[in-house]
Amino acid sequence: MSSVLALWTSVAVALGGPVKEVRVAPGANVTEVAVAVDGVVEVDHFTMEAPHRLFVDLIGARNALDGETFAIRRGGIVSMTATQFSEDVVRLVLELEESVAYDVFREDGRVTIALANSGETFQPWTSGAPFDAPAVAMPASATAQQQAVQEGGRPISIEFNNTPINDVAFAFADFSGRNIVLGTGVTGFINAKIDQEPWQDALDAIVKANGFVMQEGRTGILRIVQGNALQQQEAFEPLVTRTYALNYATAEEIATALEGVVNPGQAGGGGGGGAGGAGGIGQGARGTVEAVPGTNSVVVTAILRIHDEVEQTILSLDRRFPSVNIQAKIIFVNRTDLNELGITYDIKDSRGNQLNLLAPGAADTNGDGVIDLETETVPQGTNVVSLGGNSVAALGNANTRLPNPSLQLLSSLVIGRHTLINFIEALEQTNLSDIQAEPYQTVLNNQQARIQVGQSTPLRVLDAGALGAGGGVGGAAVPQATVDFRETGIILEATPTVTNNGEILLDLSAERSAAQIAESDVGFIFETQNATSKVLVSDGETVVIGGLTVTEMSEVRSGIPMLMDLPLVGRLFRSTRQQLVQRDLIILVTPTIVRDGAN
Repeated sequence: MSSVLALWTSVAVALGGPVKEVRVAPGANVTEVAVAVDGVVEVDHFTMEAPHRLFVDLIGARNALDGETFAIRRGGIVSMTATQFSEDVVRLVLELEESVAYDVFREDGRVTIALANSGETFQPWTSGAPFDAPAVAMPASATAQQQAVQEGGRPISIEFNNTPINDVAFAFADFSGRNIVLGTGVTGFINAKIDQEPWQDALDAIVKANGFVMQEGRTGILRIVQGNALQQQEAFEPLVTRTYALNYATAEEIATALEGVVNPGQAGGGGGGGAGGAGGIGQGARGTVEAVPGTNSVVVTAILRIHDEVEQTILSLDRRFPSVNIQAKIIFVNRTDLNELGITYDIKDSRGNQLNLLAPGAADTNGDGVIDLETETVPQGTNVVSLGGNSVAALGNANTRLPNPSLQLLSSLVIGRHTLINFIEALEQTNLSDIQAEPYQTVLNNQQARIQVGQSTPLRVLDAGALGAGGGVGGAAVPQATVDFRETGIILEATPTVTNNGEILLDLSAERSAAQIAESDVGFIFETQNATSKVLVSDGETVVIGGLTVTEMSEVRSGIPMLMDLPLVGRLFRSTRQQLVQRDLIILVTPTIVRDGAN
């Protein structure tokens, strides 16, 4: 049998030839990958996860493509690598956007890989000059079979009753076309019933239920061994040191993530020796991970199986993630309406008492009994008190005059020796403050962006209990002053996360603040308007993350008791101050994904 197999393999190698071209084109609900190869080749294929990859080995061929790595980015295919895996095997590795059903068809001069596609149309792609080969029409049975393929292999329905495990493994090998090897000590009888489950998931469940471990080798061969045997075997495997250069992620980030891969049995990190991995899976604690920031690379020392996992982890983490442009608009409107009206009175007696708070007065300064209004005047604020005779003087609302009125009306009325002076003062004022800020910044995915437009306000802090350098008088404490700074102005902080479906999860905080000198001796007061939110928005969509309207209305009345409350005429005996303050704050954010420009 072995001689026949060797003869068949030699014939296949002799008939095989160069792989000349790979073409990707849309088909009927499939993405067709056509490989042009001279002669007859045998095909083996399998899949791996993280990232999703399809491996296709062309046995009896040699690589004649112009290059090894090709960016495809269409039809659900991200990229393709073509390498001479061994002397007579060309390995094609298709990196897929997601795990999809597939099937492989072989004919003379051509191998076709059909990947499930929901009908997406795209421009065909080719690795070189196009070759004239018609598209392969899949038979109806093959199409149905291809559509039934799921992640984990074709569905299988089978039942085992006290069946030796080696017969179970061989049954799965015949069904899947994969090579399955049983290790020493893998014995027992299996009782199981499988109904339309992916064959690889079903086999893995059977193996684990009976205390064994299934591993996939670098060439795709499945090994079923005892758990402790695998642990003992890996305990004596030689350690291999490899350096992994990184393109996008930092060495520190990748080293932290790899600690759980290289040393799965240790909580936390640290590398170095220690106990084996959890569940008896290998001696991961023998390995070490070291970050080299200077070259942005990591150095991993571990067994070969761990290196396979390290490569998969780095491929999934060391990727170019999109940047996000965050544009915000902060609108702050402050409107103040002020209305003031006041009437004040001053009654003077030209021959007696005078309260000259509102206007200058006159007095008999020379004692001749006659008051000369031109020469015998007293300045405003100087009261004249007559101790003899009957005399009346009065003030109304004199202490509630309006500051900086826009209108002042003065009138006087002389009745005998009494003079009535009154001031009518009015003010109507509107203040409007409109502040708009539009900060924007571009940041990497999952990184925090922060922008500030403003100033740092110094705050002087006194520590009354601290001792000075020379000590206090008589040992008393001497206050010490320090200066702290507080940032004010327009401050925007945002951390974007791009989801798999192209949306953006934003964790952001926006603030508008300003410092004002306090009326007391405490220093400053800070007026702050801010909003903190976490929202999910579409690419380029504008979302309102904060809206606030504050209205403050105040009215102050002061006047002559009882008279100010009279209906209709009460306004003549009081001063009124009305103030309306309205503040509006609106914060809008527009995140946009920055594409890399690749087709």
